[in-house]
Amino acid sequence: MTQFVWSHINAEAAGDELRYAIRSVYAYFDGEVKVLLVGDKPDWYSGEFIELPRIPKPSTPGSPHGLMDTLAKMNAISTHPAVDEQFVSMMDDHYFLKKVTMSQLEISRITQGWSPKPKGCWWDRAIVRTMQTLELRGLPTHLYDTHLMHVFEKSKLQQLFQDFNLLQEPLLRNTLYGNVFRTSPKSCRPFIATPQSKQTTQQLDQISKSATVLNHGSSAWDSGMSQWLQRRLPDAAPVESTQQPAATSGEHSSSISADTPN
Repeated sequence: MTQFVWSHINAEAAGDELRYAIRSVYAYFDGEVKVLLVGDKPDWYSGEFIELPRIPKPSTPGSPHGLMDTLAKMNAISTHPAVDEQFVSMMDDHYFLKKVTMSQLEISRITQGWSPKPKGCWWDRAIVRTMQTLELRGLPTHLYDTHLMHVFEKSKLQQLFQDFNLLQEPLLRNTLYGNVFRTSPKSCRPFIATPQSKQTTQQLDQISKSATVLNHGSSAWDSGMSQWLQRRLPDAAPVESTQQPAATSGEHSSSISADTPN
């Protein structure tokens, strides 16, 4: 049985992304599934849950609060007895589009062709800082933050938090973990598609032919995306109550191709 772990914040959900993400795992993962939710719990969720409030937001403008909150949650996950030694870390807008095996999820996948942006937003600065940290230790500098799910081992995560002081340093855990513990990475494309703007039904259908995983940007979520997911994933997961998915507002647009760079 494979454990899938989601970190979730109710206030940041645009709609029922988490519901469809969980449904997609039950529908398409080739194996037995158990689900754990960390953070906030939606009213419809009835599965295993670890309540973990967000860390306080600092007063400093432009601080990487989201990253540090994610690191705090991952640290709690890596030490919690309800979490298996090996688990799959998910986001609430990860959807499997076709059958997926554990062997596929264990393949190391990276973003190729990225360039450093030391004066960019806090995320760009976090990438640069992470890569500089790896270089100083003589480690590879592949970018593993690919909007994909990741297979982790708790003991290795705990080691990572200790070795890189991750409760204090705004570094990217996926990229650190990949370069420390993984080898022979492959490109994340076409395994994943990451649309950043609203898609037509035809575009989403095309994505589902070529990609195995969909991870959309927040601007790509609208009623059309919700309805498309409902049609593809109509069956409630075992961790759902009888509540139906909420209606999603917003107009359906046809802009932007399906494979926007990270």
